[in-house]
Amino acid sequence: MELNKKIDITSKRYFKYSLWLIAALTLLCSAAISINILNYSLVNALAISALYTVVVNSAYASLWRKMAKSSPNIMTRFYLAASALRLISAALVVTVYCIICHDKSSIRDFALLFMAFYVVMLVFDSIFFARVEKYYTLKD
Repeated sequence: MELNKKIDITSKRYFKYSLWLIAALTLLCSAAISINILNYSLVNALAISALYTVVVNSAYASLWRKMAKSSPNIMTRFYLAASALRLISAALVVTVYCIICHDKSSIRDFALLFMAFYVVMLVFDSIFFARVEKYYTLKD
């Protein structure tokens, strides 16, 4: 199979799997809110966390595809830079939420839920791309 085709398929597969994972996390949290395991005030935090994760993962998939096609020999730098940008953007989202919301318990609950989404996606990204790098040679 041609390298560019492999890259396109892998990028689409990453985005599809990440959407499934985000949907599962969102449904799990929604169910927990419905049966009063989690507080109802977390609905906004859940929406923000899910939306942030979808946007960041779609950007990540798109950038990964472009970098893998144009410069496959610097993918390790891409993984590092993308992780740093994701961390900075996550900190920015939490900071903005803290500025907008002044209730300490809401901020704590939001930060914990947001961190849960962040950590799950970080683990997913690490496992997914470690397997990609192991089984698919992106360097001609």
